[in-house]
Amino acid sequence: MILPLIGGILCDKIGIKVSLMLFTTLVTIGQLVFTIGGAQNNFALMLAGRFIFGLGGECQFVCKSAIIS
Repeated sequence: MILPLIGGILCDKIGIKVSLMLFTTLVTIGQLVFTIGGAQNNFALMLAGRFIFGLGGECQFVCKSAIIS
């Protein structure tokens, strides 16, 4: 509940295009970390990857909604 609120404020402060690029980069890095953790059978690294992915994914949805509206 709090993360999309912070993402919305960030979208307003730095602009939709820049924040969307930032959040998309977080999603990509999170997926990369998750994949590396899966290849190494490292559960902690996989969990960290999903955490990073979630940070970017929730805020990315807020920016997409702002663009659509």
